[in-house]
Parts: sequence; C-alpha cells; structure tokens
Amino acid sequence: MAEAYWKGNYNQTRIKIMSEVLMHSKKLQELRKEIDRIDEQLISLVAQRLRLAKEIAAIKQKMNLEIRDEKREREIIDCVRKRARELKIDQEFMESLARLVLAQMAGAEREFIGKNGIWAQVQEVFKDYPAQLNVARILFKYGLRVREDGEVMCGDIRIPASQIANEAGVDRRIVDLTAKRILNDKVLSGIFRNLEPFAYLKGVAHSIGLGVVEIIPEDAAKPGILKDVFRVISKFGVSIRQAVADDPYFIPQPKLTIITDEPLRGEVIEGLRKLPSVRSVIVY
Repeated sequence: MAEAYWKGNYNQTRIKIMSEVLMHSKKLQELRKEIDRIDEQLISLVAQRLRLAKEIAAIKQKMNLEIRDEKREREIIDCVRKRARELKIDQEFMESLARLVLAQMAGAEREFIGKNGIWAQVQEVFKDYPAQLNVARILFKYGLRVREDGEVMCGDIRIPASQIANEAGVDRRIVDLTAKRILNDKVLSGIFRNLEPFAYLKGVAHSIGLGVVEIIPEDAAKPGILKDVFRVISKFGVSIRQAVADDPYFIPQPKLTIITDEPLRGEVIEGLRKLPSVRSVIVY
C-alpha cells in the first residue's frame, strides 16, 4: 500500500516537472523567435542607414564639405545618451553602439567619395565592375593571394573559385575575371600577389579565456594611437597577446583589435575611452 502510494506520488511529481520543463522550453523558443524578429529589424534599419551614407556623401562632395561633422555627431551622441537614460539602458553601451554606426557611416561615405589612399586605386580599377570589386574585398580581407596563373591561394593551398564566389555572392567566373584584372594591373598585382593569411585570435579568444576589444580611432592615419592604447593597457598590468591594426589607406573604416591575456576590466575600458586619439571602444 505504502509502496503504491509513493510510486503514484513520484509519478505525479515527475509529470509535473516534465510539464513545467515543456512550458519553459516553449516560452524560451517564443522569446528567441521574438529576439530573431527584432534582430532582423535592427539589421534592416542599419542597412537602410548605411544606404543613406552614399546619398549624404554625394551631397557633401558637391558642397565640398568634410566627411566628418563633429557638431552633428555630438548631437547624435547626446540624443542617444538621453534616450538611453530615459529607457534605463546603459548609456556607455549605447554610446559605443552609436559611435560604431557613425564610424561605419563615415567609412561608407569615404569609400563612395574615393579618397582612401590605395583603396581609391583599387576602386578606380574596378569602377565599372562592382562584382569584381566585391571579390577583391574578400581576397584582401582573408589574405588570399593571386598566383601568377590566376589561381587564388591561401598560403600554398589553392582555394577553389567556387568557394570565393559563394562568399562574395557572385558567379565563379567573376572570380576568374577579378584575378585576371588584378594581374594586369601593376599596382594591384604587387599587392594581391603577396598577401598572406595569419592566425587571428579574435574568434577563439573567449574560448581560451582571452579578452577582446576593438578600438575605432579618431584618425587612423595619425601616429601614436598604438602607443597610447598600449600605455593604458600596460598601466593596469594586462599583457597584450595580439594587436591587429587595419591599414588606414586600404580600409574605409579602419579599427584596432586588441587581444589581451584576460578580459579587460571596466577601469581599463574607461581609460581607453578617455584617450583623445580614440573615438569608440567596443568590448566583446
């Protein structure tokens, strides 16, 4: 009798627990779907904002205006911080997010106007071939070199044109045409025949206990940025494992990625944000 009672009670408890698990699981899936929907909206809005960059760049070019308008940027940041305060969201986080978008907008405008050093030469070669320009971006991004015979290589490993085409969203023949155009241009040939990949720790940093921070400078072409950043980080006794700086004359919106031997504390981040040479700090 007692055994039957405890067995029945156990089964009821087990059913109740399973029911609660299923209920929570269902709720979790619903919330994730809502997050996915919001993320899709965010991406669409950012894409729309970036498309406006070209229109703004065209107007600025006609009016002979500078790409950056510090007064306007300050107004946007103040507005973002005010709205974050009203919504009880971390103001520093929202400012970093806003500055990241502003920096990307400036990069898009700079690229449209075509005043970005070597990249302007790349744009000129591919000005009538936007799909090929996109392939060239992929090659440069991943350090893929173009061999004398037109094959694309990662070090000494041949990369099929179809794989690059998938990444660039083009037909594989576009990859072959891009390689041919690169080899026929003396400047581009000298660049793309000598690119090399390297082990970038950003993607695995969290898995092995490292810290990652990306820094968008006020002017990446000015000297002293690395020195300023290294000085602040070393001041707090943190070691730098890797530093990767985009070429300001090749990348429209360059950034500095720092991998540290431990995640950076808040005081270090604040120290970096206070540097005059730093425009924005993004922590991963």
